[in-house]
Amino acid sequence: FNGRIEVSKTFDQGSNPCVRANKNAMFGRISNYFREIKDELVNKVSWPTWNELRESTWIVIVASLIFAMVIWGLDSGLGVILTQFYKLFK
Repeated sequence: FNGRIEVSKTFDQGSNPCVRANKNAMFGRISNYFREIKDELVNKVSWPTWNELRESTWIVIVASLIFAMVIWGLDSGLGVILTQFYKLFK
């Protein structure tokens, strides 16, 4: 060891201009991708109005409650039926 630090030129391909150009092209594609995402979300997506959103929310809440009640009813009913069925074999 002579006190010098060895630096690998293969780590970042040295000063190869082709590698730098590929990195710049890659970052250009990534930034273009995010620009297109923003453009699509701002200009191409049709967002609901607040009234439409509120109505849809109520529909989902009511439908969820109805679905929960049906599941609860089935669970309770089958629980009673199975309890009576198991009592037959005691």
